[in-house]
Amino acid sequence: MKIILGSSSPSRKKLLKNTGLKFIAKKPNIDEAAEKKLFKGNKKDLAMYLAEKKALSINTGPKNIVIGADQVLLHNNKIYDKPKSPNEAKKHLKQLSNKTHKLISGTVISRKNKIIWRHNNVAKMTMHKLTNKEIENYLAKSGKNILKCVGAYNIEGYGSTLFKKIDGDFFSIVGLPLIELLKTIKKIRQSK
Repeated sequence: MKIILGSSSPSRKKLLKNTGLKFIAKKPNIDEAAEKKLFKGNKKDLAMYLAEKKALSINTGPKNIVIGADQVLLHNNKIYDKPKSPNEAKKHLKQLSNKTHKLISGTVISRKNKIIWRHNNVAKMTMHKLTNKEIENYLAKSGKNILKCVGAYNIEGYGSTLFKKIDGDFFSIVGLPLIELLKTIKKIRQSK
């Protein structure tokens, strides 16, 4: 059985690599922007919907499994996408400053083009009150990589300094619910 990570996220690849698990990473074959427009459900279910679409977009042998994952940042009933520019990143951080937002993670495993496992996680993230100078310093330290992060932060890096309280699973916040995911992969291997 081969494990395929249906993601081009460096954070997800690193998380999985650090477990010692052997896997292949493949970019999902979906147009995420188009899928977001097609989605008509509840905003809190968007991450799971996208995770499923990503996993099912990768064709593989019948014994292999595909991991699909996505995250959605929800604040004031608005979904935040990855910032398209440093200016947009600054704007997002100003809007999230001194407030609590939800980071919703959806993770799935598919086999034979069917979803066989789903995991949902909601983290409540409360930022410090950030000054313009703090935001500018943070963005300067973080560099362009921050444009690959929803909410303009990576909790495993400088982003940790932005928060006064986090209520949720650290691994899910970074990109994958590792504890639950590894338990499930172990069960799948044992059931062969």
